[in-house]
Amino acid sequence: MLRLFKLELTTCFQQGARAKMPLVLDYDSTMKLYERCGEKKIVMARIGYSDQDQIQGIVRGAARFAAEHSIESLPMGIFSTVGHYILQQLPRYLDAGHELPADGGDPAAYHRRCIRNARLAVNFMSILTEEGDADFGRVALTHHYDHGHHTLPGGVVSENELLRQPEFIDLFSSVMFDDTHSPFDDNCRNSAEYRAFLEAEGRKKVLEGCLEEVAAGGDGLDASACTNPDQIEQFLERTGFELVVPNIGTESINAQQVGVQWQVLEEIDKRGIGPRLIVHGFSSIKALEVEQQRRLGHLGVVGMNAWSYIPQHIGPQLLERSAKILSSHDEKLGGYPVDFDGDGQPVYSESRDANVFFGPVLDQVRDLKVRLIADSVYEILGNLGYAAFGADAS
Repeated sequence: MLRLFKLELTTCFQQGARAKMPLVLDYDSTMKLYERCGEKKIVMARIGYSDQDQIQGIVRGAARFAAEHSIESLPMGIFSTVGHYILQQLPRYLDAGHELPADGGDPAAYHRRCIRNARLAVNFMSILTEEGDADFGRVALTHHYDHGHHTLPGGVVSENELLRQPEFIDLFSSVMFDDTHSPFDDNCRNSAEYRAFLEAEGRKKVLEGCLEEVAAGGDGLDASACTNPDQIEQFLERTGFELVVPNIGTESINAQQVGVQWQVLEEIDKRGIGPRLIVHGFSSIKALEVEQQRRLGHLGVVGMNAWSYIPQHIGPQLLERSAKILSSHDEKLGGYPVDFDGDGQPVYSESRDANVFFGPVLDQVRDLKVRLIADSVYEILGNLGYAAFGADAS
């Protein structure tokens, strides 16, 4: 079974090479996208996904921004977690129900699920962003394996990741080897060993480390210390990793502004480390003024992860729309509303065309989901200064 999977994967990559798909999975092409961002001092937006609709929304928003700003190739990151102990994104790609091996789930079934889901996601991204596609061909995607935990809180080695399955790693542009729950020296040693493992398997990926776990859900700075600039410098030197996630005071899953510790970034910048930092904690970043968001790119930040806002802020809007469709059902006016006007009033149709009267049930909430994600991505790109990638930008 593994041999068959490997053959199919090779064929897919060969086709991708001939078509020059904007989804890049190889080391050199991935690094070029980060280098483009670094040269422009722009933070690459990396948006998470847990299903196909989210991928479409991300790409649709990026493609619209590219088209409206005359950007021929817009560098965009897209990521998913696999065995994260808080939330696993990739395993829920088709359905949410799954059980981690560490919680008693069948490891073989879990691995099959993750590999299948990753293949589905990668094929969808590849086809959607194929070069020359009139709608989405301007988007150049990287696919990132986020929070690949070597160890869990307490130092226990994780059973839930697929970090050491090379055929799975082939489906990603970059990998975050997250050993932040180990002491610093162990983190450096384990991270360097992981790079050596991939090289021994004939794989070369952009690798990202992690120093200090970013706080979540209102824990704030008291519960999660900022990363020492000395350790950032040492980690990159000792591991050979291309990227690293420090804690600079940002916080995830929380809209409250806990404060970017600019002095940490300024010190890192003085040392000439270069654009190699990835920031987590979009909940804090989006609360900054636009000028401050863009300043991150001038202080060594080359990428930023964002996802929790989708279930937190877009999710409730989808539930509200679903409830509104149900509560507005009126058999005399045609059944379920086919849309809502600018004032929020239901719009009905008496058409017996199945495309019309089945549409509200099957399409309306999905289309709203995609549109809201696309709009949010468009806004994120604007705030980060992506217009500078345009042909007419100075």
